[in-house]
Amino acid sequence: MSSRLIVNARVFDGTGTPARPAEVLVEGNRIRLVADRVDDAMRAGAEVIDGAGTVLMPGLVDGHTHLGFGSTVEHLSDRREPDEEKALLIAHAGRVMLDHGFTSCYSGGNRLPQAEVSARKAFAEGWLPGPRLRACSWEGSAGMVSPGNYDFPGIDHRASDPESIRVFVNAMADLGVDCVKLSLTGESAVVAGTSRIMQFTEEEVSVAAETARDRGVWLTAHAHSAEAIRLAVQYGIRAVYHATFADDEAIEALVEARDRVFVAPTPGIIWAHLHDMEHPPTEGMETQETFESVCRVAPELHKRGVRLVIGGDYGFPINQVGRNARDLRLFVEWFGMTPAEALQCATQNGGAIMGMEDELGLVREGYLADLLLVEGDPTTDISLMEDRAHLAMVMKDGRLHRLDPARRVAVTG
Repeated sequence: MSSRLIVNARVFDGTGTPARPAEVLVEGNRIRLVADRVDDAMRAGAEVIDGAGTVLMPGLVDGHTHLGFGSTVEHLSDRREPDEEKALLIAHAGRVMLDHGFTSCYSGGNRLPQAEVSARKAFAEGWLPGPRLRACSWEGSAGMVSPGNYDFPGIDHRASDPESIRVFVNAMADLGVDCVKLSLTGESAVVAGTSRIMQFTEEEVSVAAETARDRGVWLTAHAHSAEAIRLAVQYGIRAVYHATFADDEAIEALVEARDRVFVAPTPGIIWAHLHDMEHPPTEGMETQETFESVCRVAPELHKRGVRLVIGGDYGFPINQVGRNARDLRLFVEWFGMTPAEALQCATQNGGAIMGMEDELGLVREGYLADLLLVEGDPTTDISLMEDRAHLAMVMKDGRLHRLDPARRVAVTG
């Protein structure tokens, strides 16, 4: 079994504790040993990687990116490509994520879920470069049997339709997705003034939860309003996106469910709208209100132990895949976290949302070897993570995706 020994680096293990000098031995796709010094017998025959001047840390996990939206730092999509090209763009976006140190991704939704399931397989088998992937459905709403126009009409003028929800969840589970996404509220950035308008009845959410349990898939909720957040928690939805306008009751519900729920407050897309010079936000988009509210809610959730994950709705032309690490800086600047706390959200919490908390997201013996070498110290300067030039090494599943040639040392004797 091939082995690699990383020496001279300081190790940030993902738990939020300070980085410390250590050597890390990787055998196959697992971390074999983390020690002050690996003994001579174990280091014999290992390829040595010199981490002088770097911090070794777990690979990053994004909890809300849309690979299928097709826009990256290398390519902008108008989202009107034929399905065949969109499938290729999913693969392209996965490679871009890996280039930027994101070794795992919990998908935020894809209008071609079968293609995302196929990408998950290709990334896992290693014949296409990309992150570990939890594949997701498209964003479902009541009455929809295929992805369509999202006009967010609300529930006030229609009958509850639980059967359409059962059909949707079953259809997505049949495709092999890991998670099914429900747009519990509208989205003011898409249709003005809809972020606090409910799109599902409680009966429909209940049926979605029951069907998801029966089929062994997770549920994700696009949920801006306090009512939507409370329903998501009540019916066991695992990942709550945005949580923007949570009131005290909704915050308390999330706190009580903190052992089973994850929240992605998605600052990246808010930042993108605030700084979009070509199409500045209008009043109906509620961008300023969203910014102010999430900067109140997210710090309170973090302080009270709710597991936040990074993932800012990346994939749009104004918020491209490859900019994902911007969330780390915004967690610090907007939410008042330390750099180490922000990195913990992207590593330890990320491993947990992937459902792999016992083997992913930490630099720990027995864990999967998803590792980064970062030139400088991101635990003091989080902005380093936004420039992939600072990544001297990207390793996923023990395989080197990227390594600065100057870091490679001769195999030990």
